[in-house]
Amino acid sequence: MSANFVARELEYNMPDGWLQGDAATQSHFKPLNTFRERFEAMLVEVVELGFEAIDLWTGHLDWNWATPAHVAIAKDLLEEHGLRVVSYAGWFGATAAEFEAACLLCNELEIPILGGGTTLLESDREAAVSILRRHGVIFALENHPEASAGEVLAKLGDGDEDVIGVAVDTGWFATQGSDALEQMQALGDRIRHVHLKDVLAKPAEKTGYFFKDMGHETCELGKGIVPIKNCIQYLVTQGYRGAVAIEHEPEDFDPRDDCRKSLGSVKGWFQEATVAIAPEDPVGVVIVGCGNIADRYAAQINSYPHVRLLGTQDIDRSRAEKLASEFGGKVYNSLEEVLADEAVEIVVNLTIHHVHEAIIRQCLEAGKHVHTEKPLALTSKGAWGLVELADQLELRLSSAPTTWLGEAQQTVWRKIKEGAIGQPRVAYAEVNWGRIESWHPNPAPFYAVGPVFDVAVYPLTLLTAFFGPAKRVIAGGGFLHRERQTKEGKPFTVESPDWTAAVVEFASGMTARVTSNFYVTWSTTQTGMEIHGDDGMVRMDRWDVFESPAYIANKETGDKTWKLVPDSYPAPGIEFARGLSDLAFAIREERPHLTTGSHAAHVVEIAEAILTSIEESRPVEVDATRFRPAELA
Repeated sequence: MSANFVARELEYNMPDGWLQGDAATQSHFKPLNTFRERFEAMLVEVVELGFEAIDLWTGHLDWNWATPAHVAIAKDLLEEHGLRVVSYAGWFGATAAEFEAACLLCNELEIPILGGGTTLLESDREAAVSILRRHGVIFALENHPEASAGEVLAKLGDGDEDVIGVAVDTGWFATQGSDALEQMQALGDRIRHVHLKDVLAKPAEKTGYFFKDMGHETCELGKGIVPIKNCIQYLVTQGYRGAVAIEHEPEDFDPRDDCRKSLGSVKGWFQEATVAIAPEDPVGVVIVGCGNIADRYAAQINSYPHVRLLGTQDIDRSRAEKLASEFGGKVYNSLEEVLADEAVEIVVNLTIHHVHEAIIRQCLEAGKHVHTEKPLALTSKGAWGLVELADQLELRLSSAPTTWLGEAQQTVWRKIKEGAIGQPRVAYAEVNWGRIESWHPNPAPFYAVGPVFDVAVYPLTLLTAFFGPAKRVIAGGGFLHRERQTKEGKPFTVESPDWTAAVVEFASGMTARVTSNFYVTWSTTQTGMEIHGDDGMVRMDRWDVFESPAYIANKETGDKTWKLVPDSYPAPGIEFARGLSDLAFAIREERPHLTTGSHAAHVVEIAEAILTSIEESRPVEVDATRFRPAELA
């Protein structure tokens, strides 16, 4: 929490309480001519402590004085230093106009939660809820001065759980004589944000410092009277997915060293709690192909208690060794050695596109379940052949992309199913993926298969998951820029059309226009996905990332566009291994998994039809009878 620095502008001598530090901080950060330098210095401190996200305190950027220029500077600096803002902490006024100003700032910085206080909830709850829904922001009431969960829940009132919840401050509960763990348990699923704070026992004699003397002397986590470790265990066992902030705002010393130590402790306690709830027989997996995306898979696998990363394998052994050194597991000498290991239940295939089919077939024939990166194969015949083989051998075949399982995507789908836009009839999806050679170390394989098979499969998978199988495709496209160079200056020639536009007709009556290319950069304004129905529209700025901003316009919104609140706290970016996680659960629970091979094969068939349509300048029929979308529970 940037509020940890409340006393910094007073040179860590803040005897007169919070308002003294707040006033000094506001005065220091408000001047626009020095804001960039001072705000960046604060962010640099946060990054140096090892944090990747921040709970931004109003003292450092107050909705009451922040101009568009302040906000633009903050946005640029947060992006430059790789920091996400997971909550906006502070006081959000007493009037609708003040509360809306705070929400507007959150929208500009893509902050999902207001964590703090406002009297608007008591004076005009209807206005507060309307503002929150309009801007797609959640208000989480911090338990200060409330001493118990009952008092907090009474203030929240009944209903509107989608936009009103609790920001638990563990330290304030302890200061007021309550057991923080018991109060968290009583608050249950109303918890939307957590401030982990530890405090020391109230001193016997006066110190001259306001918070110390009232029994709210914060300290390194685990050094005080709050059962922080038990609180973390509770969050893990309850499946809490929201953000957790480390809060420590001493009046008389710099807290940075304590915060660094607390971060290490919290990570360790979360890991211990995750291990403690792990089943006795986690599903053993091995990553085959340790290239550009493997580290993200490995990190996510290690966060799942029901999945165990046994090791890694790559034709370039050094890459497998590097991945194993960071995430654990043994290094297998060959794919054959992986397949001979009885402990391996799932092979995670992250090899390059051209060998997917062969690798998957070899794994299935060895009796292993498979989760593969996209595409399943490069021909529909090959893809459906793998599906048939898995069925014959009674094995599981799972495939990316699994981004349709993301929180933003599922929130949009829920709205459609509820009838919020009426009968959906047309969708527009933009896949402007830029020039891969500008960032990827090995771009040639991507250009060999082209943008349809590499990236258009993302919205195609999402659309078929939502609206069922396609029946017909008509497409155009070609080559925009054939002769290219890698980052090292090595020339290569593009082998597959690098720009395509396809109209996909669905058996359900839905129609979609999907464009894809490896040329137009991400700076374009044509991004994301829109789905239009008889009574409204929903859209996502990004069809891939799980926390994508999503919006709705319909009769309820008065034809204005409102931002949607995700059904649950979204994973940052893409949780690439979410499909693998579901597959592992499904194996143990003996139920169907969601990211099926037949779904992936149908998407391959659509991709193939798009390229055939471009090459032969004709519509191409697609078999709509072989695939049925999986249903979420």
